[in-house]
Amino acid sequence: MTKSSELSAIERALSMLKPEQIAELMKDIPTQNRAYMIDYSARIRRLAINQLYFSSAIKPFQVDNFEDYKEHDEGIRQQVLSGVEL
Repeated sequence: MTKSSELSAIERALSMLKPEQIAELMKDIPTQNRAYMIDYSARIRRLAINQLYFSSAIKPFQVDNFEDYKEHDEGIRQQVLSGVEL
């Protein structure tokens, strides 16, 4: 039996079930297994770094010249990447 025929057989079997029956089947599936868990830690870390950077960064119009802005921006970027709280 090929994978596509297995999937279509499963689809046919599920199409015959009512939503209540599907819910009854799903409650018996163990969800404590880590295989069903999605790890969002990398996304959460990336979003925290972005939020820290953008909450600390100055705007170019807030400094006298662009060189000062670039130096300040690079300093904040290095601190954020190293994990130092600003």
